[in-house]
Amino acid sequence: MNRFLKLNSTWLSLLGLSFIIILLVFVFRPKSPDYQINANESLKLMNDQLVQVSVKDIAGKQLIDIRLPELYSQGHPENAINIPVRQLLDKESVELFNKLSKNGIEAVLYGSNELQATAPLFLLQQLGFKNVKRLKGGLTSSNEFQETEPASTEISVIDTAVIHIKPGLIDKSVTTPESKKSEAVLPVRKEASAGGGC
Repeated sequence: MNRFLKLNSTWLSLLGLSFIIILLVFVFRPKSPDYQINANESLKLMNDQLVQVSVKDIAGKQLIDIRLPELYSQGHPENAINIPVRQLLDKESVELFNKLSKNGIEAVLYGSNELQATAPLFLLQQLGFKNVKRLKGGLTSSNEFQETEPASTEISVIDTAVIHIKPGLIDKSVTTPESKKSEAVLPVRKEASAGGGC
């Protein structure tokens, strides 16, 4: 046994050192965020009018521009702060959201359109920031807020419930394609080549 330890002392030392490094990485890894609401509650927020702010109601709220810095530098509202999506969970950003929450100030996320602000809103809501809202609409290329029009209600042209209840209403003139009989496939034999290349 001593002979084995003497011959492999370098490798055993490296193995022990790597074990200690892995253990330290595991112990001192960054803390993952604690989600305050689950996915189902987050999905309910999608159409909740309480998390949406109209353009006419943004006075007194902190505007958070989640667009890229290049777009932000081309024009933005006077009191807007640029926090690109990739930096939403940085230490400074989280401190800002905590400060706004403690002071009772609502943060309103906006992007080029309403859809850009949806996922960041849900992420921040899941992390417990209840003071974060989303702007209805977005900032146009001419740096003006434009509110999205409410979606019109679509009415189905076909009443599928009737079809399920009364199968006799299905149009029988529509024919289904006939299936063909399967035919036997004969393999083709090729002569073996001598090989070769180019």
